[in-house]
Amino acid sequence: MHVYVRVVESGNFTRAAEALGLPRSTVSATVQALEDRLGVQLLQRTTRVVRPTQEGLQFVETARELIDAMAMAEGQFRHRPEEISGRLRIDMPSRMARCLVIPHLETFRERFPAVTLDLSATDRMVDLVSEGIDAVVRMAELGDSELICRKIGVVPMLTCASAGYLARHGRPEHPRDLGAHLLVNYALRMPATSAEWDGTENGRPIAVPMQSHLCVDNAESYVAGALAGHGLIQVPAHDVNGDLAAGRLVEVLAGFRPAPVPISILYPRRRYLAPRLRVFMEWIADLLRSEGFVAPEA
Repeated sequence: MHVYVRVVESGNFTRAAEALGLPRSTVSATVQALEDRLGVQLLQRTTRVVRPTQEGLQFVETARELIDAMAMAEGQFRHRPEEISGRLRIDMPSRMARCLVIPHLETFRERFPAVTLDLSATDRMVDLVSEGIDAVVRMAELGDSELICRKIGVVPMLTCASAGYLARHGRPEHPRDLGAHLLVNYALRMPATSAEWDGTENGRPIAVPMQSHLCVDNAESYVAGALAGHGLIQVPAHDVNGDLAAGRLVEVLAGFRPAPVPISILYPRRRYLAPRLRVFMEWIADLLRSEGFVAPEA
């Protein structure tokens, strides 16, 4: 089962064989023997990649459960961080990965050198099961989900624009001034249905429809749109600290800042939580606390 899971995660037999330190023929024969024993085809094979069938997707989750259960059982007798091992696949927003997590990642590597981290830095919606991802980190108010959601911090938000944009269009002093301004729109799914500025006034949330001529679906393009003068953006404060300090971006409507946004980590409902995932969640929660992103109940 461990071989099969590694093939699914790697996308082909060659990379799985290299990761496992086994001949490719052994990996292929092991998966074939597993399929024969189960009586189903688990993988669709091409010359370049392999993809799990529907049965293969179902089985890989069962296999991961069993592997994690064994790791937990063995972990009862392992107390040293260097003995926690395995591959961990995490997805998180691109700016969080670049500006916060990767610069501090060496501290995780020093504590858990046997854990291999695959870090996917995206802002799109992902399917944890079909894409073989162990957990995702998201900055948003999250609705009902079949995933377990653990809040690990909060992010202060602000509205800003480039100095050049404000020189051309003026600086809004109140939300009622926004009718004369443009918003760089952000949407996880295109096309966006509307462009809207969000904020608070006297402790209550408010929303103002706005005009927009640019819509993007990732955080890097979002900040780039503001820097290029295409309109206002609303972002986590830590994402643009450098640009604000350098004067490339200027905060506006500071008295009407949006409510802070929760940071959550989501992972599938499993009976056993792999030790490598548990220690990563603890590490990133500690990192957020040390950087000032503290959840109220934390």
